[in-house]
Formats: sequence, C-alpha cells, structure tokens
Amino acid sequence: MAKTADRRKVLAVLAGGLVLGVGAAVTLANWNDSEFAGGDFGAGTFVFQGSVDGTTWTDHAAAGDAAELTFETGADNLAPGDVVYEAYALSIEGSSSDATLESIAPVDAAGTLVADGQLTIASVATGSFGCDAAAFAGGTAMPTTITSDAPVVNLCLQVTATDSLVQGATGSVLWQWNAESVE
Repeated sequence: MAKTADRRKVLAVLAGGLVLGVGAAVTLANWNDSEFAGGDFGAGTFVFQGSVDGTTWTDHAAAGDAAELTFETGADNLAPGDVVYEAYALSIEGSSSDATLESIAPVDAAGTLVADGQLTIASVATGSFGCDAAAFAGGTAMPTTITSDAPVVNLCLQVTATDSLVQGATGSVLWQWNAESVE
C-alpha cells in the first residue's frame, strides 16, 4: 500500500507540474498591451442680441422683454400716407458659430393696426446703423444668415399709415427675429 500511496503522490506532483507548465506556456504565449487616447472638450457659445442705438447690445429673448423702439417724431400722430422710420440692429458677436436668421412678420402687440391693414410694415438691411427714407431706399433684402465675419445686421424699419387708418386708433407692433446657430 505504501507503494500505491507513493505512486499517487508522484502522479499528483507530475499532474500539478503538468498543469503549471501548461498554464505557464499559455501565459507566455498570450502577450498583451493597451493603448489609450483622450481629449478635452468644451461647449461653444451662441449670443443673439439687439440694439436700439447700434452700440449697446442687450438680450430681448421674450416678447415681454422687447426692446423699446422710438420711431421718429409723428409716429404717435399718423395720418393716411404718413411714413415713419426706426433703426434696429441684430448681432451674434461673441458667438462661436454662424447663424441662420429669420424675420417673423410683425404682429399687433396691442390694438389691431396691422391686422386691420391700418399700418403696413417693411424692413431692409442697411450698411450702417441709422434709418430714414434714403437709408430705406438704399437698403437690401433682410439676410438669411449672419456670420462671425459680419456679426451685425443693421435694419431700417418702415411703418406706413394706409388709407384705412381709423382716426384716434392706437396700438403697438411687435417685431421678432430668430437666429439659430449652424456649423
């Protein structure tokens, strides 16, 4: 029996060595390595503001925060055929991307002067800040983009009293422009 026990011990040692040898062979055959890469990221900025004087820029992101336009003398005492003008500017200065630009048709904020056809509204883009009949006549169509190379769009707004203007009528008009960043 001692021989059987000794034989079992020898076989156990050999089996263990065989397993260890196979494991070592497998370990030696499976070389491995790792590779990593990383980067830093940050969000850009998008700023869309307006100005009533061409130099001071403010956010007017909601109808209730609309910039107060001061049309020339006579805007509060119109007669049929009268035309008044006001300058306004839009800017994306400080933005990290260009933008599409959309002009929304002006609407009555109070009263029904536009809805009833008592006033007509028009606007053009101008080369510099300022608005009168000459600037309006020399203006161009409202652009559909605004870029970081030319981040300011100067506008000339024209309001004309039509023949259907009702005596004593009052109201407010609201202009809206939308900008959306593009790549």
